[in-house]
Amino acid sequence: MKLIVKRDGQVISTFELVEEVELLIGASAVVSGYVPGEPYLSRSHVHLQACGMTVRVYRSKSASNPVFFRGKPSDQFELGPRDYFVIGSTTFHVIGPEDGSGVTASSATAPGPAYQFTLGADDLRLRGGHEDRMRLLDLMELPEILRTKSRAEFYVYACGLLRMATSAEWVRVLTCIDGEHLVYAEDATVDRESPKPASQQLIDEAMQAAPKPVTFCWTQVLDGAQKGTAHEGVDWAICCAMPVPGESPVLIYLAGTDDAVGRAPGADAKSTARTFLRDMARLVGLVADMISRAMSLQKMDAWQSRLGRFFSDKLVSKILESEETDELAPKIVEATIMFFDIRGFSLLTEGNLERILEYEGDLRSVLTAMTQCIYDHKGVVLRYMGDGILACWNVPYPAENHVELACLASLEMVDSMAEVTDGWACGIGLGVGDVVAGSLGSDQIYAYDVLGAVVNQTARVEGITKTVGVPVLVTDDVCARVASDKILTRRVARFRPAGMEHEVDLHTIERIPVDSALKASIERRIKIHAEGLAAFESGDWEQAFHVLHPIVQDDPAAKYVYTLALQGSPPRDWKGVVELTVK
Repeated sequence: MKLIVKRDGQVISTFELVEEVELLIGASAVVSGYVPGEPYLSRSHVHLQACGMTVRVYRSKSASNPVFFRGKPSDQFELGPRDYFVIGSTTFHVIGPEDGSGVTASSATAPGPAYQFTLGADDLRLRGGHEDRMRLLDLMELPEILRTKSRAEFYVYACGLLRMATSAEWVRVLTCIDGEHLVYAEDATVDRESPKPASQQLIDEAMQAAPKPVTFCWTQVLDGAQKGTAHEGVDWAICCAMPVPGESPVLIYLAGTDDAVGRAPGADAKSTARTFLRDMARLVGLVADMISRAMSLQKMDAWQSRLGRFFSDKLVSKILESEETDELAPKIVEATIMFFDIRGFSLLTEGNLERILEYEGDLRSVLTAMTQCIYDHKGVVLRYMGDGILACWNVPYPAENHVELACLASLEMVDSMAEVTDGWACGIGLGVGDVVAGSLGSDQIYAYDVLGAVVNQTARVEGITKTVGVPVLVTDDVCARVASDKILTRRVARFRPAGMEHEVDLHTIERIPVDSALKASIERRIKIHAEGLAAFESGDWEQAFHVLHPIVQDDPAAKYVYTLALQGSPPRDWKGVVELTVK
């Protein structure tokens, strides 16, 4: 068998493949398989050893560039007759004594026909014909490569891919800021420092035409007037600007010479050159479009991730996934509203900014745990308010049994406070009713929010938890929709919150304990509280005092009513409603 080395359709070397004798391919004249003129070939690049009708190939550890086999970089593989591998722009073909490939021992050293290319289903992108410069698979892999590599690594990959696919002398990925070129990556046929002039006029026109590719040609093959500024060693250039959301446009700029046009003898030179440039421009435009789309999706994912740090994931998803703005327009809908606050945090840090910083880590831990409880029960955090949280259920997504879910979340939040803090307490108010929910705010900035009487009322209910001394208070409407086989409820009293005209019955909630004795004890205290409350609201405060006295040591809600009844008699205008003067 023989190894035939080709570049640009020309056979430049041939080597005998002797059974069990290693052939070392490299750019050094001392190796057994010396191949000159390939800039991507290392001094000792690849080892070959014939074994029967197969050839084992191993990439040398000292090789700095990859060996491509069937479209992918490979360090070790086997070749059969008519198989080949690629290094840079040079292909290495294995042939048998007479394998029908058109290359035989007698003809291997003779120059082949000009501009002849053999393309199979697994061919690489390196030197394709004018009609097929890059395999579809390579294009489809671009978004995945962008996802798995850094942006810088991806730009390097894209430059190499386009240079080898278009026969360009060099390819750059760059941006233009205030007239200055910032080069992200480049790839050239000759790996050395050399002038690579870029036409500012071409860049400017590509920016204006984005995302369409713009082509300049200074070659003498086309007899028309030259456009832009001709540079030595550059006969044509293509530039395409790729819009990237939130960034300056990224440009692909590639340039080449007449040698890449590949005109066949006798063919119309002008027609061939124009066809070549149109094909290259289409290819560059297609690659730029795929990269731009992939970057836009990547940017959207990054934005969604960042928004998720400021807003609830469900709310971010609703905003980004809404095809119509009407979906976020304010509308009337039923919602369960929660206000959460850390008891005593403001007092702990009042007037001392350094102390706030001191407790910032603890505050973050608490809010993280509370938020997770809300998420676990299908709730949505609308916003954080210092050491407080405003959350809701049933908006912007519908949630079945949203009242019960909010109650269960509240009870879990109370339990979590004890786990993540040392002695901190919380207050939680729950209310349910119709609200206006949607995008609310100004023309400049708006946010998803809720408005309505139930929102204001729930905020006051949360404040009353501090007065009563219990962690959770819920309104009458919430209490009425709680399943009695899951949660125990108890009416604390009837209140008129400060600044509000209407009275509201407020209730505590507790999980039903598994232990039957503990459940019986709680139910007994609830019954005693109800008896004492009836006496209290009827004006018999002395009776209420005596009824509640046995349980006040272990029951904060009963203790609150008991403390009021200590006064002995109600005010003259008593109507069974506790008037609150502080919000």
